Amino acid sequence: MIYILIGTKGQFMKTFPVMQGLDKRRVPYQFIHICQHYHIIENTRKRLGIRKPDIYLTMKKRDLANIWELLCWAPHVLWNARKLPITKHDYVLIHGDAESTILGFLIAKWFGARIVHLESGIRSWNFFEPFPEEITRTVVSRYSDISFCPYQRDADTIKRKQSIFITNGNTALDSARLALQRPPSNKIKQFFGKKYVLITFHRKENLFNKERLHRIIRILEEILRRGFIVIWPIHTNTVFELKKQGVWQTILELKRKFPLVTSYLFDYVDFMHAVRHSQFVASDSGGLQTETFVLNTPMLILREVIEQDIGIGETAYLSKLEMRRVVWFLNSYRRLRRHKQVTSRPSDVVVDFFYNTL
Repeated sequence: MIYILIGTKGQFMKTFPVMQGLDKRRVPYQFIHICQHYHIIENTRKRLGIRKPDIYLTMKKRDLANIWELLCWAPHVLWNARKLPITKHDYVLIHGDAESTILGFLIAKWFGARIVHLESGIRSWNFFEPFPEEITRTVVSRYSDISFCPYQRDADTIKRKQSIFITNGNTALDSARLALQRPPSNKIKQFFGKKYVLITFHRKENLFNKERLHRIIRILEEILRRGFIVIWPIHTNTVFELKKQGVWQTILELKRKFPLVTSYLFDYVDFMHAVRHSQFVASDSGGLQTETFVLNTPMLILREVIEQDIGIGETAYLSKLEMRRVVWFLNSYRRLRRHKQVTSRPSDVVVDFFYNTL
């Protein structure tokens, strides 16, 4: 049996194409929801027609907002996982580098199951950029049994050389295409045709560093002063940290002065349509770096260090949180476009493996 253990919105967005592929080819699996993010996954799952999770490891229906909640939630997940029907003959598929990844890894190790790591081998070579994600993926990719790596350079970082598969891209390429097959809601359609920018940021190295946070807020203000409407789908934990760092009042002042629209996270279908119709995206998300590439939307990366070069020089530009680089991007973003058609189907590589193995 295949057990798919995921808990964050990012993990779900990049894994649902694999689940759809397994369903189409009638490969049995169990979908286990770790519930780090609940509402956004549930909303997107229903919108995309993905089946309901077979098991919820917690019934927490509110997304985790801070570190304290995370520390209380993780032991509860592990305690409930002890009753899972996983055996040493099964496969446990985990994704990426989130806290849920570590929990899925520990659960699989506890049962002695074969660990399958999706989006494996990616490195920034800096344990603090991103933190703690770089540590998580280094450990998990090294000690997994089977690794699905986006590109050859990612595979080359893994110490063992057995059971490594190249997917020729991130599964987010498939996710973006599939999401756009569903129509957008009226909530998003009202912005189409307007001069708007989509902004998001959530990485801990940005949120927990007050100096970086202020630099991002200055970038946001510069974008607003250029006459753009800015749409900011904002996560619960981001709001918590902004208030904790004392900058939420600055956000409220910007909302009074400029067309800054804040909201809770959109489901994935609406979010991809919002990306596609935006002037550009400003974000610290690695997933968005892939999604903007396939959608051919310019992206200003709100980070100092990146671990993926997809889209760089074509659709994406690294700001390093430096205003001079931001100004260059704002003057030049219309020229940032993808040069070649994207034809790879990374999720098919994963589905083919399980179809031919089980």
